[in-house]
Order: sequence, then C-alpha cells, then structure tokens
Amino acid sequence: MSPELDPPQELCVKLRTAADRLLAGTPLHSSGKLTILDLAEEAQVKRWLLTHKYPNKLMAKYQAEFKAARHKSEPVKKAEAELDKLREELARVRKDKRQLTELVGIYAVMIEQLARERASAIAERDEAIAARDAALGVTALSAAPQQRRETPTGQRSPRPLAPKRSR
Repeated sequence: MSPELDPPQELCVKLRTAADRLLAGTPLHSSGKLTILDLAEEAQVKRWLLTHKYPNKLMAKYQAEFKAARHKSEPVKKAEAELDKLREELARVRKDKRQLTELVGIYAVMIEQLARERASAIAERDEAIAARDAALGVTALSAAPQQRRETPTGQRSPRPLAPKRSR
C-alpha cells in the first residue's frame, strides 16, 4: 500500500473555512454538528476524501480539533435546548394522561356501581308495586305512556289522542 499523499491546497482551504464556520456556529450547508460528515457537507466536498483518501492527514486532524473544541455549535445548542424543552413537555403531558386515565377508570367504576344500584332500586320498586297491587287486588295498566296532544299554546291536552281510522 502506498503512503498517503498530501491533500491539494484548494481542498485544505475549503475544509479550514468550513471548520471555522462550524466552530463559530454559522454553518451554511450543514446542520452545524461538529462531525466529519458535516465538515464534508459544509465544505461541499465528498466525504470519502476525508474518510478514505486522506484519513490520517485530514480526518484525524479535524476530529482532534472538534474534540478539543469541546463545545457545541450554536445551532446544535439551540436544537438541544428545544429538544430538552420538548422532552419536559412530553413528560408533563404523559403525567397528565396517566392522571386522566386513572380518573376515567374511577368514573367508570362509579358509573357501573350507580347503574347496578339504580337497577336494584327499580327492581325493588317494581316488586313493591306488584306486592301492593296483589294485596289490593288491582291490575296494573300497561307501562306504555299515553300520547297527549299539544295545544297551540304549547300545553298538553288532558285527554289522550284517539287512534286515526283508515277509510
């Protein structure tokens, strides 16, 4: 395998300018992360030039520089701050959802209990009415309500409607 050649001066200038923009937090062509991929994108050169053709002379140099910088560019800082804010919001919304889900479960149990109590009360009432009617010797009328006609003033007529006869 032949030794690694020196990179062209034009490539070095492009990469230096792009690295300076990334370190300053003012990327023009990339997301602003301090990575070799974003450096190549920012310099508008092929990534393989850094990773395969000049890995020791260029890639290692910029990786070390980015690592030494130990700070994140402004776009990345802003994105991470927004991400943290969204994570907090998500945690709050999930907590609210859990509380509401518990509340809905409690309400469902209460509604079920009330429905059982109502059905039981109706059954007891019907039994009491049936027992009373049997004791008095009375026959109950049908449970269907009688239809009443409304007057023009909106009041109900005291007498039920007679069924219409067909001619």
